[in-house]
Amino acid sequence: MRTNDTPSSAGVATTESASHRRAFIRPDVVPALGVLAATAVLIIGMKLVNPSFGSFDQLTAILVTAIFLVVASFGQGLVILIGGIDLSIGIVMGVGGMMIANLTRGSNDALIYALPVALVCCTAIGALNGIGIALAKLPPFIMTLSSATTFYGVALGLTAGGSQQSVAPALQDFMSSRWAGIPLPIIFMIVFVTAAILFQNRTAVGRKLYAMGSSPGSARVLGLPIVPLTIAVYAISGLCAGIAGILLAGYAASATLEMGNALLMPTIAAVVIGGARVTGGTGLYVGTLAGALFLSTLSTVITALSLSQGLRSVIQGGIIIMALLLQGQQSRARKP
Repeated sequence: MRTNDTPSSAGVATTESASHRRAFIRPDVVPALGVLAATAVLIIGMKLVNPSFGSFDQLTAILVTAIFLVVASFGQGLVILIGGIDLSIGIVMGVGGMMIANLTRGSNDALIYALPVALVCCTAIGALNGIGIALAKLPPFIMTLSSATTFYGVALGLTAGGSQQSVAPALQDFMSSRWAGIPLPIIFMIVFVTAAILFQNRTAVGRKLYAMGSSPGSARVLGLPIVPLTIAVYAISGLCAGIAGILLAGYAASATLEMGNALLMPTIAAVVIGGARVTGGTGLYVGTLAGALFLSTLSTVITALSLSQGLRSVIQGGIIIMALLLQGQQSRARKP
């Protein structure tokens, strides 16, 4: 009897040990850790190919250029969390950048009113998306794509498509200055990421958004304010896109309406490869952050290898498809 009991006891102990190890890592954090590991592998692999790659200054530059995607992806992540999507982010970034350039006209004094005006307008575009989706019951894909097309046309008519004004020097200095040896954009990113994590995962509003995405029907039964929350989420997405556009204008010292278009798909990719389901209800901003850092590193590698923009788009699209396939396999594995 002792011989028969020993394997069973060992099996139970092994199972308990495995469960104890898994308890140290939340399942929803695993994708973020995997993406961060992939980022490290990408950097190491590129350094083997090109020893000059991966210097401290280059890694710092990657973090600075990642700020646009990190900020914009937060808004996209909240939208996807409730089961939606925001295809107007690229245009809103362009609108924000164009507004800050044309309102400041190279003057620091104008920033006092230019910043709030630009951010309010970008937030209003997001809120309009939310109103159309929550009240008019328009599909998010149609509503956000239509608003992007509409506001692109309005901005194109007002500006003729290009900004002839330079961005305020203070904004340019912010994107290039350092404090205690650390670039100011990285400090800003740390503050933003901390606030974003606390909002999404540590507040009552964040918990309500998870409930909305997990089961909209149950959320209604519980009496959650679906309409106000939906409008607020899209407004936040517009605000984040506006902030990213303003920072991008300061980084480039100028602005165009199309400057944010290249970041639209990466905002979706960062959220998806970070572990969020496109159907909503799951995902952490830590995962989105990891996805944004990975994509920014990948973009730098592609540029270092002198690959074409077309290949860059193919790679990003392939990453999204792979992430969706992995999510599908994991969902089927969890089913009894």
